[in-house]
Amino acid sequence: MKISALFVLIVTLAVLGGSAQVPAPAAKPDDGAKNLDLVEKTVPVPETFKTGFDTISAKDSLAMLTFIGSDLMEGRETGTRGFQAAAEYAASLFGLSKLKPIGDMPVRSFGMMQRLGLSQAPPKPLENTYLQEFPLVETVETSSALSLEVRQGGSVRTHTFRPVVDYQGLAASGDTLSGPVVFVGYGIGEKGAGFDEFKGIDVKGKVVMLISGVPGFLSKDIKARYPMPSVSPMTPPAAGEGSPAEKRVDRLRDLRQRGAAAVLLIRGGGRDVDRWRALMPQKSVNDEGPIVRKSYHRVSLPGEIEETPWTRSAVVTITPGAADRILEAAGMTLEDLKKKIETSKKSASLEIPGAFVTMTSTLKTQTIRGINVVGVIEGSDPTLKNEAMVIGAHLDHEGRWEDYIYNGADDNGSGSVGVLNLARAFAANPQKPKRTLVFCLWCGEEEGLLGSKYFVTHPPQLLKAKIVSYLNFDMISRPYDEKSMAFAGRMMSFPYGPDFIKRVKPANFVPVSFPVGAAFGEIIRAANKYVGLDVYVREAKRTDVGFGDSDHTSFHEAKIPWIWPFTAVTEDLHQTSDSADKVSGELMEKVSKLMYVIAWLAADK
Repeated sequence: MKISALFVLIVTLAVLGGSAQVPAPAAKPDDGAKNLDLVEKTVPVPETFKTGFDTISAKDSLAMLTFIGSDLMEGRETGTRGFQAAAEYAASLFGLSKLKPIGDMPVRSFGMMQRLGLSQAPPKPLENTYLQEFPLVETVETSSALSLEVRQGGSVRTHTFRPVVDYQGLAASGDTLSGPVVFVGYGIGEKGAGFDEFKGIDVKGKVVMLISGVPGFLSKDIKARYPMPSVSPMTPPAAGEGSPAEKRVDRLRDLRQRGAAAVLLIRGGGRDVDRWRALMPQKSVNDEGPIVRKSYHRVSLPGEIEETPWTRSAVVTITPGAADRILEAAGMTLEDLKKKIETSKKSASLEIPGAFVTMTSTLKTQTIRGINVVGVIEGSDPTLKNEAMVIGAHLDHEGRWEDYIYNGADDNGSGSVGVLNLARAFAANPQKPKRTLVFCLWCGEEEGLLGSKYFVTHPPQLLKAKIVSYLNFDMISRPYDEKSMAFAGRMMSFPYGPDFIKRVKPANFVPVSFPVGAAFGEIIRAANKYVGLDVYVREAKRTDVGFGDSDHTSFHEAKIPWIWPFTAVTEDLHQTSDSADKVSGELMEKVSKLMYVIAWLAADK
């Protein structure tokens, strides 16, 4: 699952008992009973799909996961030998189940006799493989520079700021940007309240400097409309219609819409020495976990510009000291301007005469192989087989760093096993559903959903059917307990209080999400009567679960409906401790069986 480093800290705090401190969407006041599907006694599976259903077992699930999550796979990082080994293993299982390969044609290697025209034997016809390969760009080194040039009275003065000490956050884009500087105070434009810091100021094509807070004299309502500007990759809580969040102003987005070329965001107040002290190396290290110093590393699709708040336009965080250095050209200091704003209760925005800021980032890249594993079972209906359901999971994880291996058993060896379970089950079942089934294991999810994104925009040529739905497997092996249920409840906005927990068995509980408007609720309930999980049928207003996205987002953006079951988040997420000995084979079996029946009912409808 694609998450941020910040979220790892949040998970750890929540799971270890610090859950009350985690900011998250508040649960609705209803008790959630209408969304729960509880099965007192399961019913026999119809003969139509029983053979495939019975192939799915906890024992086989654990056997496959033990190999996928072993040290031999070296953490399955995209573009590495370990990932390719895992992909070849999955492809061999697709082959054993006799799925139709729709990947690339292998490159023919001609022997010396054939090259000389001496061989009498015609070359064997080539067949497609299970591997869809494509190039990825790996960025392995970056550097940045931020400099100031002041042109006054025929003279030119330059100053070079220091990374980390004076500024942070210059994106590794390989670009150079230069422009005149304007100061816009706090970046607040409240014309109705008589406080418009953009009045008479043109920010288009300029480097805009603003303070991250809000003036003390503004009303509570206005202050609430201007939250602290954030360049964090964390997904903000969704704003419901009429909610206070809907009326908030994203100052960075507002500046981008006004045409600002770049933003210098002044963080914090007080002494710069306090900030520097926070950046100093610790006197000791935490020896309770791996001590890994990771170098910069990013993988992207060729030509892709990463769509994040801090790369759509350059946003650089600077210290008050760095701001003062820029403001010298206007004969002012940051404190002077802040006092002027507070005293006059008016804008103090100004163009800084002769000041030009230049931002430069450089990077070193190399091309690596992206690999998706893809196989097909053709539908049984002559017409409906032209429609396809994709069943997928990301096979990649965090890889190996120094002597530490991030095995990624739950995230997402378990989801990969779910796809392999369903591929074998549908292949073994004598009767096939009406629609075509496409089984996929993605690369690059942890790097930005790269494999699924490529598949959606570049479907294999042999896939003639139109994709109409997607079933996503991502983390299906760790049972809930009361703490992890409370955490998930806050993140996914479902009730999680004592009354709710009394209704369910946490270890048997699974939320199953699908997008608003998709007609999957009744299918999920119909499937569960054969499996007997305590299912929370969740109609989701956004694609993430409150703390990160998965591959279904690639399909959602193509307006393809999806389903995603999600088991417990633990402190092992994205840690070396995410190992196969901690998973529940029984839970993997149940979730796989639930998704098998869901897939059958939806594909045969």
